[in-house]
Amino acid sequence: MKTAAIVLIVLVLAVGGCFGWALFHTNLQVTGKALQTLPAQQRAAQFDALRAAVSQRSLLGTVIKGGELGEAENYSYYIYTLRLKNNGLVPAEMVEMQIAPTESDVLFYGDTQETVIRPGEQKDVWCVLLTQGAPHSVRDIYITYYLWGHAQEVKFTYDDAR
Repeated sequence: MKTAAIVLIVLVLAVGGCFGWALFHTNLQVTGKALQTLPAQQRAAQFDALRAAVSQRSLLGTVIKGGELGEAENYSYYIYTLRLKNNGLVPAEMVEMQIAPTESDVLFYGDTQETVIRPGEQKDVWCVLLTQGAPHSVRDIYITYYLWGHAQEVKFTYDDAR
């Protein structure tokens, strides 16, 4: 009876240790997959829809500079795509990207559907940045996600020159 109790205690501690390790040592592996740069006038219909959403304050994204958008030829789209791999034992839930803006950035938005990355799985996530002119493309991107209800964050610097 004593031996069984000791074995059960050791087993409970081992399982608890695995869960604790999974929570505190799980993070997403981030890789820069692609950057696509387009003048806004190449996607004029999309730009007009963005302009309407900004003026009506109905954009599903983040407006960095308030006010009305000008003409499409003054803006550029930067579409960042990152590959995220979950090497842990717990699903990463509510994954989203946020871009640390620079002076010329106007707004950004990403996929509006909930993204869940299961253990061992990898997914590509994207974010569209609208910027004035054509500045450099180096940006700090913050990926936020939840593990067992606890918020986690990874910072990734996207530099297409590397």
